[in-house]
Amino acid sequence: MDKLEWQDLASQLGLEYDEDTKIIFGQKDGYNLFIEDAGEKIYRICFSVKGDEALSIAEDLKELKKSTKGMTNAQLTRYKLVITVKGGMTKGRTKETIAECLEAIITFLKEHGFINVCEHTGEAEPTAVYQVGTNLLILSADSFQQLSSNLAIENQSYDQQNENVIGGIVGAFVGCLIGGAVTLGIAQFGYVSFVSGLVMGVCTIKGYELLGKKLSKLGIGISIFFMLVMILFVHQLDWAILITREVGTDVFSAFSYFTNYLLSGGEVHYTYWLNLGLLYLFTGIGAYSMVHNALGNHTLKYVTRKL
Repeated sequence: MDKLEWQDLASQLGLEYDEDTKIIFGQKDGYNLFIEDAGEKIYRICFSVKGDEALSIAEDLKELKKSTKGMTNAQLTRYKLVITVKGGMTKGRTKETIAECLEAIITFLKEHGFINVCEHTGEAEPTAVYQVGTNLLILSADSFQQLSSNLAIENQSYDQQNENVIGGIVGAFVGCLIGGAVTLGIAQFGYVSFVSGLVMGVCTIKGYELLGKKLSKLGIGISIFFMLVMILFVHQLDWAILITREVGTDVFSAFSYFTNYLLSGGEVHYTYWLNLGLLYLFTGIGAYSMVHNALGNHTLKYVTRKL
């Protein structure tokens, strides 16, 4: 759903819409909650609650899920209750489904004696929805201050680290090899997928950050360079394997011959360039998603606020 649809749903539910995090949040019938879009028409309704610890409600939650249309999962972990909702065929039906599931779970919480608590301490005290870095949490004011202070210390420690570019390059290279293996595996089945680009982006960037100690714009640039080179290498290797199957030679000889043939200006079937273009396009989409998220998370990790 788009921004206007979210705002309309928030208004219908008597809640608020936050433009930065793109979630619906607020208090309903004494329970603080937020609703977020998990993608692929999946939505999550999150609470922080506590009931009678002597009773197990796992089976009751299963029954609730079965009896509520559109509810695909209901899981209580410590104090965090997450309700997963599958959207409908239309935006209107999706809003109706979310509203129905919200009403059902609030009724369930009341009937089972659950109370609103701080997600961090489990104490029954005034709470609200807070953003602490990249996390959305239902906290008391004291818990928010504590977690904010901890995050500030972590960020300060991270910022004061010296970036190990050499280590980062090694990490990016290893991660890129893993992503390249996944891309080649998919290519062997005759497919090109943005999933391979997403995997390559995750492995390469996380590899740089893991061994480089921190992720900077330089690190992202180095990671992108490795990904661009790896895509070309994987494409060459894919065609070398094809030649091996047709001619009967080994992969290394086929790779060397085919690469030299191209460098000398030899002509190839148009599908070579078409497939290479598609490989760059689709893996680029997946990798861009990862790079965009990495940059966004890098900014968000400094954010602490009450919604």
